[in-house]
Amino acid sequence: MPLRSATDFPVTPKPEALQDTYQGCRAALVSANRSRGLLKAQSDKRGVVIAELRRELVELEADLADEALAKARLHALNAKLGTVIRELEETGDAMVGLIDESERQSGFWLVEMFRRLIEQATRWRTVKAKAAALAAEATTDPSSPSSLPGER
Repeated sequence: MPLRSATDFPVTPKPEALQDTYQGCRAALVSANRSRGLLKAQSDKRGVVIAELRRELVELEADLADEALAKARLHALNAKLGTVIRELEETGDAMVGLIDESERQSGFWLVEMFRRLIEQATRWRTVKAKAAALAAEATTDPSSPSSLPGER
């Protein structure tokens, strides 16, 4: 039954049409209430969907924040690792240079070359220890690349 407006009904119906007017008003009211109930149900369903979408959006935002934090930590770890690798390369190059130079030297200068070589070897061990500490930090850090969300 299509919805009827209140203006479809007479304000002062004739006494002989009073029963028919009442029935028509009642039918229009029942129809309007049913339509209102359907609209309310649809609105409630939309509200549930909107609440679910909001919840998912909050979760996504939290996941993205976690990922951003993990990427920032990973970048910092990469920067530290780059520094350690450069130190290892510099130390290795210095050791090779000292060995090459010691092959051309003899006497007291040879002793000095070995002393400097020992210094470089000690430096090499220190830098290797830094690299091992970084590796241990990366494996125990909850935001390390192996524990990034979605990559388990």
